[in-house]
Formats: sequence, C-alpha cells, structure tokens
Amino acid sequence: MKRTKFFFLAAALSFATVACDDDTTGTNAPAELDKQFMLAASDGGLFEINAGQVASSKGTTQTIKQFGQEMLDDHTSIKQELMKIAKDANVDLPTTLSSGKQQKLDSLSGLSGIAFDTTYIKMVTISHEEAVNLYEIQDKSASNVQLKTFAADKLPRLKAHLEKAKAMRDSI
Repeated sequence: MKRTKFFFLAAALSFATVACDDDTTGTNAPAELDKQFMLAASDGGLFEINAGQVASSKGTTQTIKQFGQEMLDDHTSIKQELMKIAKDANVDLPTTLSSGKQQKLDSLSGLSGIAFDTTYIKMVTISHEEAVNLYEIQDKSASNVQLKTFAADKLPRLKAHLEKAKAMRDSI
C-alpha cells in the first residue's frame, strides 16, 4: 500500500514539475496555440481581403460591391494589427493564401453575375462563422495578453460582419 501511495505521489510531483516548468525553449503549448491562432486568423483575413477586392469590382449590385469594399478595408486594418502582434511574438505570417483558401478564391473569381453574388455571400458567411469561433476561443484561452485583447476587441466587428453577411445571404 505504501508503495502505491509513493508511486502516485511521485507521479503527481512529476506532473507538477512539468506543469510548472517555464519552458524557455519556446515550445510550450499555450505559445503554440497563440501561434496557430495568428496563422489561422491571418489566412482567414487574407481570404476576406482578396475576396472583398474581387467583390468590389465583380459584384452585380452596389450592395455587394460596397460590402466587398467594407471587407477589404476592415480586414486590411485587422491584418495590419495582427502583423504587429505577430512581429512582437516573433511569428512570421504568410503573405499568401493557404492552398484551400486560394482554391476558394479561384473558384469565386471564375464566376459572374448572380452566381458570383450568391457564392461570395455564402463564402463570406462561412468564413465569418469560422472567424468568430476562432476569435472567441482565442479570447478565452490566449496566453499572450496582447493577443487576447486583440481577439476580444475584434470580435464585435467580426460578429457584425457575420450578421450583415447572413442578412444579405437570406435576401438573395
């Protein structure tokens, strides 16, 4: 019995030592999660910027064109703030879209007319649902205070984009 208690005590101490380790090598899980957030947020933002640029010129209605321009402007601003935080955290953000997002953009760019408008709004709605989810998780779990504040500050704007996109989707 004493041997079992000793084993559990040793295991608990080992766990506590690992859990309390400051890990100065930069490989700790919270920092890695923050990095993954920055990469995912950057990719989503780049998609919104590029898709917004296409929509501002290819949209068939003034509403789509204006919404595309709004996405271009807002997500460019968000991306610039994220780039500053990433630089402070020594994280290099890509300047091009991931292959999946690039395929979506290429598909969208090949459309015209009402097919373009409906596909754009559907894509933007899905993209903002993903972004809101991503930013909500980051707001709750970020280890980097600057990144946590960034996520919390951007959530209302992303939720507003989502609601506007849903309303547009439902009216088409």
